[in-house]
Amino acid sequence: MATTQLSQEQATRARKNYSQIMQRLASVGNAAVAAAVGVDESTISRMKPEKFQEFSQILAVLDLKIVPTEARCFNEKEIEAILQIAKTRMEQLEGIHQLEWD
Repeated sequence: MATTQLSQEQATRARKNYSQIMQRLASVGNAAVAAAVGVDESTISRMKPEKFQEFSQILAVLDLKIVPTEARCFNEKEIEAILQIAKTRMEQLEGIHQLEWD
């Protein structure tokens, strides 16, 4: 296998991607994955670890990451702005009476 040209950040992301793939594959099983994509179970087994590592690296280079489907993504800058506004407002409150609607 050729020497990788990934940055340190990409290499870290690739390892995390690979870890997510392996964890989920272990919980679902090779047979279920193979059946779902229409290949033999041995094909999935042969893909480990080299092909899955390569795929994980490709995702990292594309600035993508693997997360569970129940995870939600948020724009970090937007969340920071919302938290700053909330913090500022909370600092302005002197008592619960200020929360009442007129």
